[in-house]
Amino acid sequence: MRVPARNKPSRFGALLIGFLAAIACAAPASSSAAKVPEQFWGVSAFLPSEDDYDRMGKTGFGTFRIGVDWAAAQDKRGGSFHWAAADHEFRQAALAGMQPQPLLYGTPKFVSRSGEVVPPTESRKDRESWQVFVEAAAKRYGPGGDFWQENSGVPERPVKRWIIWNEQNAKAFWQPKPSPRDYATLIEISDKALESANKGSNIILGGMFGYPNDPNPSAKDFYRRLYQVKGIESHFEAINVHPYGAGVATVKKQIGEARKAAKKAGDRDVNVFVGEMGWAATGPKSSEEVVGSQGQANRLRKGLKLLAKKRDSWNIVGVAVYLWRDFNQETSCPWCPGAGLVKVNGDAKPSLKAVQKTIREFR
Repeated sequence: MRVPARNKPSRFGALLIGFLAAIACAAPASSSAAKVPEQFWGVSAFLPSEDDYDRMGKTGFGTFRIGVDWAAAQDKRGGSFHWAAADHEFRQAALAGMQPQPLLYGTPKFVSRSGEVVPPTESRKDRESWQVFVEAAAKRYGPGGDFWQENSGVPERPVKRWIIWNEQNAKAFWQPKPSPRDYATLIEISDKALESANKGSNIILGGMFGYPNDPNPSAKDFYRRLYQVKGIESHFEAINVHPYGAGVATVKKQIGEARKAAKKAGDRDVNVFVGEMGWAATGPKSSEEVVGSQGQANRLRKGLKLLAKKRDSWNIVGVAVYLWRDFNQETSCPWCPGAGLVKVNGDAKPSLKAVQKTIREFR
C-alpha cells in the first residue's frame, strides 16, 4: 500500500503534474490575481471536431478530459484491446497543447449482458479483468507508454493521474445501487493495477454531484461511508466534486461539505478536484442549471475566479468546465445539451469570452 503524494513532506511536489499541477505561484500576476498554471484549467467535450481541439487550446485550457470506456476498448474477456478511439483523443489533445486527463469507466458485455452500468466488483473474475484493463491503459498512456512511442510527432504528455469511474453515488452509473464499500474495492484494485504499470501513478476519485435524486446518497454521505473503509485514503490523492446547482453559492457549499467529510475522517489535507462545473444557456426552465446566455457567462467567470483564488486554502488542484460545445444527441440530463461554451454550429456564446478572460487574468 503506497503513501500518496499529499502525505509526503512536499505534498505539491513533482508528482502533481498534469491536471493536478495547479500550484499557485507566490508572485502576483497583477494586483488582483496570482498566477495559475495553464493545466489548472480543464474542459470536457462531447464528440469534439478537430477544430474544437485547436480552439480549446487557444482558449487557454491546459487539460482535456478523456473518457476511456472499457466496453469500447475490449469486447471479450481476455481479448486484445482496441485503443483507436482513445488514441485519437489523446493525439488531438496533445497536439492542441493540452494534457490528456483520462477517466476510466465502463461495463463490457462480458461483465453485464443486460447493458446496465454494473461495476466490476461482484466477482473475482471481473475484478481481475478490470485490473488488466487499468494496467493496459497505464502502460499505453503513462510515462514511456506505447502510445507515446508509436506517435513520435505528438508532444509527449504522459498520464500520472487517473480518474476512476464517474458519479458513483448515482444509480445511473452504479447499479443496482450505489455502494461506497464496493467503490472502495474498485479504488483499491485500481491502485494496485496502476502501481504495477507505473510506480508513482495516482488516483482521483470519480466526481460526484452533491445532491442526486433519492434514493441516491448525497456526496457528503457517500464520502462519510467511503472513509469508513480502513486505509482507503492511502489509495487516492484527490476527492472529486461536480458541484451543480443554480449558482456559484452551491459550488462553494458542495466543496465545503466534501472537505468537511474528509476532515472529519482525519484526511484534512486531501486535494480537491472539481471534475465538472457548468451551467446551461438554454434548456427546460424546470432545470435550475438553465440560466440564460449571460447568466452562464457570469456564473462561469465567478466560479472559476473563486476556485483560482481558493486553490491554496481549499487545496483545489484543478477544474474542468462542462462543456465545450452544445449537442443535439439524446441524453438523460435535460439541461446538458445547452451547457456548451459554443453552440452546435460552433458560434461562440458570451460564456466563451468570459472563460477566456478569466484564464488570462490568472496567467
